[in-house]
Amino acid sequence: MKRGLEPALVIELAALAAIAVLAWVLGGTATTAWLARVGRLDGYQAPDIDAVRRLARQAALLFTVGIAVLAVARVVCYRRARDPIRVPWLLPATLAACLLGLVIHHATVEVSGGTVLLPSAAGFAQGVLLGCVIGAVLLVLPVDLAELAIRARIPIALTIGAIFLALAVLGSGPAGSGTRINLGPIQPIELVKPLAILFLAAFLGARASKLRWQRRRFLGLRWPRLELLVPALLVLVLIVAGLYVIGDLGPVLLLAFVFLGMFYLVSRATGWAVLALAVVALLLVILGRWPELAGGGTVQTRLRMWHDPWSNGLTFGHQLGEGLWAVAAGGYAGQGLGEAAIPVLPAGKTDLMLATMTEQLGVLGLLAYQLLLAAIVLGCLRVASQARTAERSLIAGGVAILVLVQWIVIQAGTLGQLPLTGIVVPFLSSGRSSMVVFLAIVAMVVRLAADGPPREPSVELGELHAGVRGMTVVVAVAVALAVLAGIAAAIVGRHATSARGIVTRLGDGVLVQRHNPRLLALITKIQRGTIADRNGAPLATSTSPTARSYPLGAGLGTLLGVHPTRVLLPAWSLERLFDHRLRGYPEHADGPRYRDFDARAGAGALPSPDLRRFAKLLDLDRDARVRAVAALDADVPARSVTLTIDAALQARVAKLLAAVQGKRVAAAAVVMDVDTGQVLARAQVPDYDPNAPAWQAHVLANDAPYLARFRGAYGEWPDKTGVHGMFQSGSVAKLFTALAAVKAGSATATFPCTERDQQGPYFTRPGWPKPIHDHAGDRNHDNPGIVEAIAVSCNVYFGQLGLAIGREPLIALRAAGVDVGFSGDLDPGDPGSRQLASTAFGQGVMVMSTMQAARLVAAIASGGTYRRCPPTMELAAACPATPLVDDPVAIAPIVAGMRRVMTAGTGAGLRAPAGLRVYGKTGTADVRGFRGEEPFGIKRAQVASPHSWFVAFAEPASATENAVGTPGRLVVVVVVPRGGTGASAAGPIVMQILGAAKELGYLGGAP
Repeated sequence: MKRGLEPALVIELAALAAIAVLAWVLGGTATTAWLARVGRLDGYQAPDIDAVRRLARQAALLFTVGIAVLAVARVVCYRRARDPIRVPWLLPATLAACLLGLVIHHATVEVSGGTVLLPSAAGFAQGVLLGCVIGAVLLVLPVDLAELAIRARIPIALTIGAIFLALAVLGSGPAGSGTRINLGPIQPIELVKPLAILFLAAFLGARASKLRWQRRRFLGLRWPRLELLVPALLVLVLIVAGLYVIGDLGPVLLLAFVFLGMFYLVSRATGWAVLALAVVALLLVILGRWPELAGGGTVQTRLRMWHDPWSNGLTFGHQLGEGLWAVAAGGYAGQGLGEAAIPVLPAGKTDLMLATMTEQLGVLGLLAYQLLLAAIVLGCLRVASQARTAERSLIAGGVAILVLVQWIVIQAGTLGQLPLTGIVVPFLSSGRSSMVVFLAIVAMVVRLAADGPPREPSVELGELHAGVRGMTVVVAVAVALAVLAGIAAAIVGRHATSARGIVTRLGDGVLVQRHNPRLLALITKIQRGTIADRNGAPLATSTSPTARSYPLGAGLGTLLGVHPTRVLLPAWSLERLFDHRLRGYPEHADGPRYRDFDARAGAGALPSPDLRRFAKLLDLDRDARVRAVAALDADVPARSVTLTIDAALQARVAKLLAAVQGKRVAAAAVVMDVDTGQVLARAQVPDYDPNAPAWQAHVLANDAPYLARFRGAYGEWPDKTGVHGMFQSGSVAKLFTALAAVKAGSATATFPCTERDQQGPYFTRPGWPKPIHDHAGDRNHDNPGIVEAIAVSCNVYFGQLGLAIGREPLIALRAAGVDVGFSGDLDPGDPGSRQLASTAFGQGVMVMSTMQAARLVAAIASGGTYRRCPPTMELAAACPATPLVDDPVAIAPIVAGMRRVMTAGTGAGLRAPAGLRVYGKTGTADVRGFRGEEPFGIKRAQVASPHSWFVAFAEPASATENAVGTPGRLVVVVVVPRGGTGASAAGPIVMQILGAAKELGYLGGAP
């Protein structure tokens, strides 16, 4: 007898119709969101808008046709039913879950190779249509599906075996994954799931009575007899062994739980359930602890990701962490349709579809999906608890178990609570095979519901139904826990999750730390802070987040560096030193280090920016987030740095140095304020222009001839005012020896300079290999004191002074903080040795940079106070001051000697700028060629021109001459490598720099 349209069926059909309407409405909304997001993308080729709209309509039409076909079949099936089991929500819940998937496929933007791909909704809808058609066939097929499964159990078993065999022999998977889940374009493993349910239902249903009554109690639990328990465990182990056949954990885990659950339903053996769960859990623990047991490829990678999603250091080991980022980004209400991160998650339309959905729809979308799945599972269990035969009950129960386990396993994998398994998200993922299977098995359960309850109750069937009701309670608890786990993962600690980095390897093995692209997209909209001079003039400034300019050009290149850069900047680069401040966020102090992943690697840390302050911005809607980022972008002063450099003076100094290019290989200069120790200018030639970083291409290409000069001693790259500008200091070092003598109280001594040979004045001691000499053209200096010895730069005097005071005062002065030479202990030579004498007048270990020399001269000019400002040259930074002498007056002989250099000594030929009084010291440093000079035509050990040094401090001419500690003085130091004598090359540049400083308002001048 045929049935009419009862209210329950009308409501069911109305729900299906509403879903069809929503497919058009929400599809249109999602497509509009997709187009809006694509419209905001820069640098991508987008598809034609009409083509996108046309595909959206096609997807909605296919989806609607599928619903219509299924609805018609549902009416036919319902009218045939005698006394159906009422589950009117089952098909609507299933199609509603599919609707969620359709909307996400409409809205998710995918890009590839600079091109925006068309939305995948039409392909998804094709899978829905095909599944609905097959489901409709199952609903109206005039055969008993349960009876058919019973009759075909042997062919079903053979088919399952054949599929596994075909996959083992011919199966393939993604390149490098090690899986064998595909046969051409299809995934036959999806077909194994319903076939396994049908086979187990037929096999166990026929033995239900035997399995149910042959039980024993042990430890308070019911157990199958041993002769039944052992085969069941062997079947479970054989299923797990399928991992090594197909190389994929997901299907194996699903089949194991399906067998476990269906065996429990038919036996109600609680002991079996506990033991089987323990076996599966033990296997997971073993694989988690020793993932290599799972073989290579994807399964092992997933197990290692499960153990540590953030610091596994694996190639492709970032997938789980990226999924957690997406879930955390979703928050309560999601980022909105079309607002998923670009590029989309790896496997974001398949394995991690749940994360993709949660990112856009948030916890609310996730909860809606979970409730729909719960409705499907509980609907299937309702049918199982009332079905009229054991086989029907087991089929419906098996479908419930399959949907539940696949949902929980993929959700737990997405949230890092279980290993990722590669299985799809039911009703959401893009795979057509899985969509067809899931729609078909739900339709099959609806068809079994139409067969109605048993005509007459039986004890055996009652036991089976009781087992289903017991499982329903367990399932309800599992569903509740799954819902809570999903909500907790998306809400609790989401900001910390969003800000974490993922240590992984690129395809070429390079270790990197990936960062959340959602946060990177925010910080790339924030322009870099300004590096300003002491007066606020920009030295490095950004006009937008992507444009940065350097007003001084090559006048301040290597010292500033360049941003953005494709080359690791050197340690002295201010763009690198101030990077955290300029970009607006710090680095994690406890970030991962290279040696944590490779014992052979260095101790350096991977870049690990602390992005936590930006994670909360993901909670805002798009407009509010844009406003918040704009406010951060506008607050440039909070990210800016002010230097002690005077831009105008720096430009003048750089221009003066540039005049020597073509005549000399290089030059470097430092201007320092004596009272503060702050650097006012620090320039070199050659230098590169940060506005034109074409040199980076040569570096990345490892252009050896280019790099030999670029990175050589006189190239643009080295900081020739700092550690890479260390040159033999020559007679400039006599100031160091004089200061050591003053500190030791031995500055009043005189020493004879009366002996002479063909090389000029000399001094020697028995046992020395050769004497020490003054320059050949020098006269004998008789018996000079320290003032005269400084003025005429007498090597003979300072050699004897060094021998007289010994090595300890030199070492003590270095220990007091006066910086000379490279790092490490200063070894001036043994007492009485020629090495000690040579050190005292500027040979041997006496090498200096212009910065070291400037600090030394500033200490003399200030009355014996040594100031060392940090290398960052930040204006607000403290400059520790160290008194070197108890009484500043003790410095007076050195001051007088430096003044006498300019009036009657080695610098007397130099013309001081009008209105200034200059105190100077020449340096002519003889040294043979070294390796770094080879690209510049000077061979190693070759006799070459000396380095030209000149150091000076100046004061207004109105100041008291030779006074100690006169305020307002400036220090200028210049070195011209291979420039000749100190007075001939470096000296004139110093005078020009002092004149420029006066013109700019220093030293009493009017700006």
